[in-house]
Amino acid sequence: MDKLKDFFENRDDAIKQLITIMEGVNLENTMVLSISEDGSILAEGIAQYFNLSLEHLFLSPICAPENPDCVIALVSEMMDVVIDENLIGAFDISVEDVYTQAKKQYEQKLLRQIQEIRQNRPLSSFVGKNILIVDEGVETGFSVEVAIKTCINNGCKSASIATPVLSSDIEGYLLKLCDCIYSVLCPTYFVSTNYYYKDLPAIQPERKQYFLV
Repeated sequence: MDKLKDFFENRDDAIKQLITIMEGVNLENTMVLSISEDGSILAEGIAQYFNLSLEHLFLSPICAPENPDCVIALVSEMMDVVIDENLIGAFDISVEDVYTQAKKQYEQKLLRQIQEIRQNRPLSSFVGKNILIVDEGVETGFSVEVAIKTCINNGCKSASIATPVLSSDIEGYLLKLCDCIYSVLCPTYFVSTNYYYKDLPAIQPERKQYFLV
């Protein structure tokens, strides 16, 4: 039996173990950045424990026209885009088409989220700050990559990642883009984020706005 299956009891256990990994890290001038609804609880827990400011970056997937389940790119609320070059080649989609879809996602989805959830409050400034991107697991690195791009493009001093679990391959790739990665588990053969949590319930609707207050 794989000893890593159900390694974390729940999100609270993952937060505690991630905090243990990060104890002693210099977090001066650091802002915690949440990038998903599911990861918001971990981001909040890390921010509260280390007494850090918390912000959320809205992201939206761009899917292949013929396959709505296949994500070919991601766009952030700051209009930074990360594209899977192999997938757009396979679907014969031009980069121009991707950016056209990114603009639509920004106008139709991201602006609405900014208005309804953040109540049109602008995203906190990243200039000169150390940004700690937190999520409950990093599977493909796609979301984290676009978040890193947004942080760098908006003047951060550094961009690091904190997550309970990510694959060793993804860690190696992301370390080329960011400053540091803090993790509890880094399996060679990554299954899925759910695999490493014994209890990982869906985020309740009432929680979806709480972490942005």
